[in-house]
Amino acid sequence: MIPLPHERCHYMYFSNNEHSLSDDGGPVIDLEGKVVGMVNNQVNETFLPSSILHKCLDSWRKFKCIPRPHLGMTFTSIKLLDPICTERMRRKHNIESGLIVEEVSKESNAEKLGIRKGDIIERFNGEYISSTIELEKMLLDIGSDHFEQAKRLNAEIDVQVSRYYVFTVDCISYANHSTLKSYC
Repeated sequence: MIPLPHERCHYMYFSNNEHSLSDDGGPVIDLEGKVVGMVNNQVNETFLPSSILHKCLDSWRKFKCIPRPHLGMTFTSIKLLDPICTERMRRKHNIESGLIVEEVSKESNAEKLGIRKGDIIERFNGEYISSTIELEKMLLDIGSDHFEQAKRLNAEIDVQVSRYYVFTVDCISYANHSTLKSYC
């Protein structure tokens, strides 16, 4: 069921559109006056939810660093695509959610496994994933758990990634499950 406009999440952020290098963004406030996150003006006014900020602060207090695996990829959520495109993907390929690989770092383990721009990541460590926020929470949890046990940075961690190979937006071939070596 689609929520009515007054039932949807509404957030407020004021900007004067003059961003300088020293502008770190500001709080995002919901209609009840609660701070729900922070805007990062350095990365195209992205929104960082307070749950991620809390995880980072907890890690910093506990470990004096923020251990987090680096996958060597950037993503966009399928949820953020044009509704026509998401409907086409759902009907033709039975894909309703996941993350689209936007960029793969050169010589990263992701590149060595054959992950390419346009691939769709459906599951991460066996769990279905539909947003970059979910992925970030998982990565922070993995990093914290690993650091508590190993007590060192730059350690190798295996993570499992389930993906679809994508050749164009409309052409998805088959699923593949890979184990990606990541460094925390």
